[in-house]
This record gives sequence, structure tokens and C-alpha cells, in this order.
Amino acid sequence: MCTLIKKFIGGILLLGLSIHSYAQTGKISGAVKSSENKPVEAGTVSLLNAKDSSLVKLSLTDKAGLYEIDKIKYGNYLIKVEAVGHDSAIISGISLSAATLTVKDIELKSTASSLGTVSVSAKRPMIENKIDKMVVNVDASPTNAGLNALEVLEKSPGVTVDNDGNVSLKGKKGVIILIDGKPTYLSGAELANYLRSLPSSQLDQVEVMTQPSAKYDASGNSGVINIVTKKSKMNGFNGTFTTSAIFAKYFKNTNNININWRKGKLNFFGSLAYSHWEGFNDIFIDRSIRKDALTPFSRYTEQHTYGKFSDNSTSFKAGADFFATKKTTFGAVVKGMIDRSTFHSEGTANIYDSTHKFVQYNDATSENKSPLNNMSVNLNFQQKLNDKGSEISADADYVFYNTKGTQYTNNYLYNADKTPSEKPYLLNGNLPSRIDIYSFKSDYKLPLKGGATFEAGIKTSYVKTDNNADYTYFDQASSSWKRADSISNHFIYKENINAAYVNIQKTIKKFSMQLGLRAEQTIADGNQVSKNISFHKNYTQLFPTAYFNYKPNDDNTWGISYGRRIERPGYDQLNPFQYQLDRYTYNQGNPNLQPQFANNIELSYNHKGQITVTGSYTVTDGIINDVLITTKEPGDSNYITYQTSQNIARSTNIGLSINFTKELKKWWTLNVFANVYNNRYKGQIANDIIDVNRTAFSGNFSSQFTFKKGWSAEVSGWFDGKSYVSSNILSENMGMFSVGGSKKFWKDKASLKLSVRDPFYLASFRGTSELSNSITKIHSYWDNRRAILTFTYRFGKTTSGGEERKRNNVDEQNRVKSGGNN
Repeated sequence: MCTLIKKFIGGILLLGLSIHSYAQTGKISGAVKSSENKPVEAGTVSLLNAKDSSLVKLSLTDKAGLYEIDKIKYGNYLIKVEAVGHDSAIISGISLSAATLTVKDIELKSTASSLGTVSVSAKRPMIENKIDKMVVNVDASPTNAGLNALEVLEKSPGVTVDNDGNVSLKGKKGVIILIDGKPTYLSGAELANYLRSLPSSQLDQVEVMTQPSAKYDASGNSGVINIVTKKSKMNGFNGTFTTSAIFAKYFKNTNNININWRKGKLNFFGSLAYSHWEGFNDIFIDRSIRKDALTPFSRYTEQHTYGKFSDNSTSFKAGADFFATKKTTFGAVVKGMIDRSTFHSEGTANIYDSTHKFVQYNDATSENKSPLNNMSVNLNFQQKLNDKGSEISADADYVFYNTKGTQYTNNYLYNADKTPSEKPYLLNGNLPSRIDIYSFKSDYKLPLKGGATFEAGIKTSYVKTDNNADYTYFDQASSSWKRADSISNHFIYKENINAAYVNIQKTIKKFSMQLGLRAEQTIADGNQVSKNISFHKNYTQLFPTAYFNYKPNDDNTWGISYGRRIERPGYDQLNPFQYQLDRYTYNQGNPNLQPQFANNIELSYNHKGQITVTGSYTVTDGIINDVLITTKEPGDSNYITYQTSQNIARSTNIGLSINFTKELKKWWTLNVFANVYNNRYKGQIANDIIDVNRTAFSGNFSSQFTFKKGWSAEVSGWFDGKSYVSSNILSENMGMFSVGGSKKFWKDKASLKLSVRDPFYLASFRGTSELSNSITKIHSYWDNRRAILTFTYRFGKTTSGGEERKRNNVDEQNRVKSGGNN
């Protein structure tokens, strides 16, 4: 790996050094002092556009009262300085026309009265459009109170969440979810479960990146969503407590406390959360089944399953930062989660013959228990090499997930006259699983002459998953439990990914560009121990990225970008085990899955940071899709339908999206997102040739109102039009809306929020899958209508402090899965 990285970085370094003289960006620095000529620590320094006073960048003063703002384009600016215990100051006439500008010392006058515990709050917009991402500020929306992380994503512009918890971005599947810049190492239903266990009170921001740079892992067909959790940046001891009472068909409750203590060179932080979540999932599945397209339908089934889930989750985070010097920082973070979930379902499948005569029915009772323990440890280091912005950073991580799942399904097949058709089918399963993940990442940043920036980095990760499925069935003849060898299995999967990247950023007058290249080597071994079947994979791929922006003036920006991405199968998608809903319906993994590759092109236009128009075109080869397969076991008159994943098609996505964000009045802010896109799939499922396409519409909106005396309100909603959610599943229209309001009190230290989510039960899933031998129609709805009451209290000293460094660790966690609840 070292030889690969040396050659890779060495070759690209020549490119970086050859174009370093074009940019026109610089650095602004200075000092802030009190009227007593003492340094002002932890002051907020805001750099504003001279033209419209819009925010350009923020900085904080250090212990010596010094601040530094880099990567600033040449131009005219204002500087606003705020600090607790002092009057604010605004400095005009700041003109940057060289690589560095030192501003004259800024003096702040002390406020007339002595301040004890002071609460400082600034209103953040719900949506911020930045050059490389869109940022959603979670607390800016009253209707986010009492939700979980998955439901917050559902409300975010351009993001779609289907009934199984799978996340799409602008009509494209394959989104990588990061938490604080680090992967969850989960995917599919396990990721959905994890996000449902995160209360919104723990979240600070959601960053949406449709075209991530080479610095990020190449995983994610449609981009990256980074969920930033809260961490106080205040000096002294401070914290926040939040609790929510959620009234629905089944009561739910979330609780969270965040604390922080910072003094001198030490910063300690932590959080503790507990949530109790109960709900239901009502599923109706109708099937019409035949041998092939040339024969008439021979079987019809009408299945209704009512499932109730219960989940109790406790999570914690504890960490520390040590600021050894002004340029050196060491950090450590420990996170953990203890989750206990149960899903119990009862269902009946009525079976009809070719003439629609009722002939049989199957009663099924099933239960899945998934006790999950998770722990992660991160050690990190950051060293600033000089005052010009050069730095090197490193992260080492260890993560494990451990579950000892159990499952049972009891099936009773009866004739139409209610007499038993055969002996009961009783199945028990022990499903232990262990995932261990090790990763190391290091990044290097080098500002070059003329304002260009060169970045490079390496990453290596090793993952081992050990999954055992030990099924037993009740043998009626011997009246004893026997091992079900046909569906029992032991699957061990090992994967090593080695990566290196380089990035060059440059601005030439009104033009800016960023070129990147990432190389990733994947070595994977899978072994089905019980069946003596194994595979080995070893491949290396290159992933280029390119961004070009043209800014003719301060109000308008045009851009074009390109990126190549990969999406590897989730660990559970490779796992060949069966997870049964009943005797005739189950889910099964596919160890033969290959990674899919996507090429993305985006054209964008931004006006004043308020209107963003984006056109996109994506081609994905070997796309991984969920498919429904219908088969018939020998000697059984009935058919089995199971869901699995396959590389079945080549897909193209063409889309046009518009995002509008504006403060229409001082008391009214509106955000509207609309996306029109066409998805086309061409491929093969079993004996069926697939060539389908559909143009669809999706959108969401949020309208916020701010009133006097701490009152605020919001109306929000989203809509997803009829579209192909995979190559053979066509979903119907789906949407909902929410209303909410909040009131601040106790000198703005406390707030009470009340919201109503989906009051008319509009959000439900309807979909159809048509293949030559079957037509399947699905309708499901869940416990989505809720009234949510949330109380938040901030305590302790609240003066501004330092800023947490974002830690990176990218793809592997997003590919672990577990059972999903709604």
C-alpha cells in the first residue's frame, strides 16, 4: 500500500505545484482587546460582505485575543465582533487585495452592568446554501422537536425516505450517511433503526453533499449526508436538557442531556440519551401468481400482517480535547449504544385458486428480538505546521456491533372449511452477529503561493463480520426440534480497503476550480462455513472529481462538477441468511453481489444564496436493487415470495431541482424545494427483460414565523410523486404535512414546543411489482400521526469557546444493517 500511495501522491503533487500561482484569495487576521487593554478570549468575529452585510465566515478569538480568517476572496468587507460582557463593534473599510491583511486592534467596551450567567443566542436560518453543500439547522425548525434523525432527514430538501427507511437524494438511491463526519458502518434496515434511535435533540445540523470531493470516501451513488451532533463550544460548565412526550396510537418518549466543561487547555464533553419507542406497521400484500407470461394465473393470495414494535435505546458519548499548544490538539471520543428492540407480528394469508375460489389460509405469528450493543473509540490528532494554514491530522478508530438476535415464526395452514391442511410449520432461529471495524486516516493540507491549496490523504480500514444463523424446526413425526440445515448457515466476511487522494483548489479572478483524484483498493473474502462456499475479490479503482465555478458578481454563481462514485453491497446484503415474515414470505441476502459504479455530472446556478437551480445527469452500472422473487417449492401447491438484492440493471437519472430560501419579512422565512427527475432502468430479473422509465416530481417546503415575546411557529410538508423506487417496484404518490409552534421563557434559557405530525394519516406506502410470473401489490402504513410536546432547558455558563475539529472516517459503518421499525 505504501508504494501505491507514494507513487500516486508523488505524481499528482507535480500537478499541484504547477498551477499554484493563479488564485486570488487571502487571509485576514488581527486582535481583539478590552477597554482595559486585556485580550478578549472567545469573542465571535464575523466577516460580512460590505455590499449586503451577508455572512462570509466566522472565527473565534483565542486566549491571546487573536483571530484569523483564511481562504477569503479579494474584496471589500465588514468585521463584526461580539463577546459576552462587552458591547459589540463593527469595523468598516476592510479591503483585501493581497495574500495577507492585518487589521488594526479592535477594542470592545465593557457593558455597563456586570454579567453573571448570560445566555447568548443567534437566530440561524433553517437552510443555508453553501458552495459545496446545503446545511439544515435542526433547531431552527419547531416541528423538528420530538422527531428522530430519520424523520429530520425526511424533511430535508431533496431527501426522500421510503417505507423501509432507505434514503434517496434527488430521486437517486445510494446515499452514504455520516455521523460527525464519520461512518456509522450501517446500511439498510440497521441504519434505519440506528437513525430512529437518535432523537432530534441530539442533532445540530444536517449537511447534504450531492457531489463530495476526493477527500471523502468514494462510496455513495448519489452523495453524502453528514449528520452533525451537538457539542457545546462554550467556556466553563454548561449543558442542555431536552425531553419529549409523543402522543400517538402508542406513547413514545425521548430524553437527552448534553454537557460540556472547558477551561484553559482542556475541554470535556458528553451526552446521554434514552428513548422509548413503540409503534405499528400494518401491511397488506396481494399477489397474482402464474408459471410464466404465457399461462393464466393459477394462485391468488391476500395477506394482511399487523406488526407492533417496541424499542428502548440508551446511547452515550464522552470525549476530551487537549490543546497542548496553539497549534497542537489531541482528542479522544468514546460512543456507545445499548438497544433492545422487539417486533411482533400476526398475519393471515388467504389463498385462492385460478377461479378465485377460496381454498386455504395461513395464520402466522412471528417475533424478532434484536438486542444490539455498539461501542466506538476514536483517537485524533491535529498539528498546524505554520501560520499560513499548513496542517496535518490523523484519526484512528475502532468500532464494534454485537447482537444476539432471536426469531420464531409459527405457521398454521388451514383449508377453507377451517380444518388443518397439514401439520403446523414451527421455526425457531438464533441469529448472533458480530462486526469489528478498524480504520486509520490521515490528511495533509498545504497552502501554496498565490492562494492555491493542495490536499492529500490516506486511509486504510479492515472489517470482519461474523454471522451465524442456527434454525430449528419442530418435526411432527418425532415430536422434537431438529436443525433446519437447508436455511441454517455461518457466514464470515472480511474486507480491507486502502485509499489515497489528492485535491487541488484554485481561484483565478472570477473563476475557481477544484480537481481531485482518489484511488481505492478493495480486498474481500467471504466464506459460508456450513456450506463450504467461499469467494475472493481484489480490485483497484480510480475516482476523479472536478469542480468549476464562475462568479461574475456577488449575486450570481455558475458551476459545473463531475464525480465518479462506487457503492459496495451492505454487509447484510451479502449475508445469505433468511429472515422470515411467515412461511411464504421472507428476506434473503445475496453473497454474489458486485459493487455498482456511478458517473455524476451537475450544472448549478445560485442567485444571492437564495435561489439554487441544479441540473444533474447520472449513469449507474450494475445497480443494486431490491427485487421480489416468486418461486414454488417441490410438493407444495403454494408459492413463496422473497425479497433479495441483485445487480440487475443499468440506470440513468436526469433531474432538475430548484431550492428557494428567503426571509420574506423579518417575521417570515420560506424555504421551498422542488425536483423533477426521470429514472430509467434497463436490465434483467430472472427471465424478465427490464426496460422501464418514469418522470416523477418530489418536493418539500417549510414556512417559519417569528413573533414577539419568544413565540414562533412553522408549517412544513413534503410530497413524493409516483416513481420507480427500484427497477421493478413502482410506488404511488405519498406525502404529509406538520404544524408546530414554540415559546421561549426564563430569559430564553427554556423553550416549549408543540407540533402535530401528519394529522390526517396521509403518509402511507403503496407499490406494485410486475414480473412475468407474478404481480405483487403492497400497501403499508404506520404510527405516523403524532402530537409532540418538547421541553428544552439550557444551563450553566454560556460564553463562546473554541470549536470542535470535525473527525473523518468514512464508508464502512454505513454498510451494516439491522431490522427496521417505523
